[in-house]
Amino acid sequence: MSSYVPLWCKSNFSFLEGASHPDELVEEANRLGLPVLALTDRDGVYGVVRAHVKAREAGLHLIIGSQVTVDDGSPIILLAQDRSGYANLCRLLTAGRLRAEKGESVVTWDEVCRHATGLIALWGGDQSLVVREVAADEIAGNFHDAFGDRLYGMMTRHWREDEVAGGAAARAGEAIWFSPRRGQ
Repeated sequence: MSSYVPLWCKSNFSFLEGASHPDELVEEANRLGLPVLALTDRDGVYGVVRAHVKAREAGLHLIIGSQVTVDDGSPIILLAQDRSGYANLCRLLTAGRLRAEKGESVVTWDEVCRHATGLIALWGGDQSLVVREVAADEIAGNFHDAFGDRLYGMMTRHWREDEVAGGAAARAGEAIWFSPRRGQ
């Protein structure tokens, strides 16, 4: 049985970022023998109904989540653990949509923390504040307080040369998300 689980997967509802229909993603995950798939479209849960129907037919566990855009341009992946997490995710996404122009969404780091109940946070990636380290210490501390053991550092691989050193630093515990409150 496979131990790999895709936790950051976008469908074609994430325009110009995902290419496959949600049901096709589930079919392919099932074909590959994956027991679980997380659907994390950008700033929404658009494809979850189609993915859920197909996952139910295939006997595959579907994790509902979203890649949420924060006001500094950082993405964070939020995965619902349960119904309260799904409700908090939807509330957060709605708040971001209501204040932004049509087709966009923006939330604050504080809002993400206030909606943390029932959510798992995957923080990192090459577009993230973690990588850019702008005010990341304060945010990491707040995230640690809000998410506790449901906060994970995320590394992405695009097979670029500069990723090798960054991955080694993260595994050695030198990345900022491994020390949420420096000096404590």
